[in-house]
Amino acid sequence: MRGTILHFTTELGRRTVGGVGTCLNELRRASGPGVGFVLLGERDDDPPMPNVVQAGYYDMDVLNRLDFDAAVFHHYGLAYLVDDSFLRGRPLVYVVHSVPTTEPWSLLDPYGGHDDVARAFERLLDAASRIVCLSRAERGKLLTLYPDLHSKTFLLPAGFSALEAMPLALRPERSVFGFLGRADERKGIRELVRAFADAPGARLRIACGDEDPDYAAAVRDDIARLGLEGRIEWVGRVGEADKLSFLRSLDALVAPSRWEPFGYVALEALRAGVPPLVGRQGGLVEIVGSSYPYVFDPTRVESIAGCIAAFRRDDAADVRRAFAAARRRTASWTAERMAAAFEAFLREPPLAPPASAAPARRYAGNGELRAPAAFAHASATPRRGPFR
Repeated sequence: MRGTILHFTTELGRRTVGGVGTCLNELRRASGPGVGFVLLGERDDDPPMPNVVQAGYYDMDVLNRLDFDAAVFHHYGLAYLVDDSFLRGRPLVYVVHSVPTTEPWSLLDPYGGHDDVARAFERLLDAASRIVCLSRAERGKLLTLYPDLHSKTFLLPAGFSALEAMPLALRPERSVFGFLGRADERKGIRELVRAFADAPGARLRIACGDEDPDYAAAVRDDIARLGLEGRIEWVGRVGEADKLSFLRSLDALVAPSRWEPFGYVALEALRAGVPPLVGRQGGLVEIVGSSYPYVFDPTRVESIAGCIAAFRRDDAADVRRAFAAARRRTASWTAERMAAAFEAFLREPPLAPPASAAPARRYAGNGELRAPAAFAHASATPRRGPFR
């Protein structure tokens, strides 16, 4: 495969866990010739995807044969590839989908003592010729931590075109709500469950897997302890093929993340004709707009409950107007616009090789760079991949 620009990712196709995978799927679908994708991780038996090479994390016999002019990395865990024996002087662009801090975080210890994460993330930040963020909120967070990166950090538009805009499905009772995402403490599912204790007559459908088994177990314990088994359903992980039917089963989607870098799930809900109720921390408000009425403080259970109550009691005409305004705002946020913006940005000269200037502020302790825990299962033994 010859690709002038190659995007390197750990999520693509059926191996999609969250917004990063959604973004990459949309980018792949809308990109033109000369743009390719490399999916790193354990090989699976799924049919090959056009213009995609699959390889193990350490399949260097495959990776070193890739022919490209510029690399785009989409995950901090790929920092182990930041080596001149691999890049060979070719420029690197790093797309920061999410600054991997704890939530909440502080300037004193933003990574909560996870030096491996900080070290990998900062290695990519320093090696990249350019850094891309997909929301003003995430760019602001990044530059709060690393103000010296301002001159090489850019904002590009995200987009989504997998769903045609569907009509608003507004049922009179407005009683069925849903969560769609990962089982992760940062997603605020436990706060959402507690909010439903103060939402009589409302039902909640939780669509997520057991990405964090301990956290998922704690959510289930909360449901049982609060006596909400009859009103809260644990649906399990919903794949891409079933996402639309899940969304259309809801009167509203709730996104209670403590911090959401962008929030593809709100964009998907708007396309599916489902009003999103969103937390105000992060990029979700950039999607729905500052005047959107169904916004809450995700750190306060009473704020979540109040937003749910307001959505249920508001006049239907008011809900329709708010939804229509949010959808008009995002009508141009298409995958085609995103792919065109990425390609123009990546081909715009000068895209210089990585600079060697000393960083101004870094948070990782001293030590050797190691692969994050997510890659602990990967074998260091080279294996032949599907490259041709």
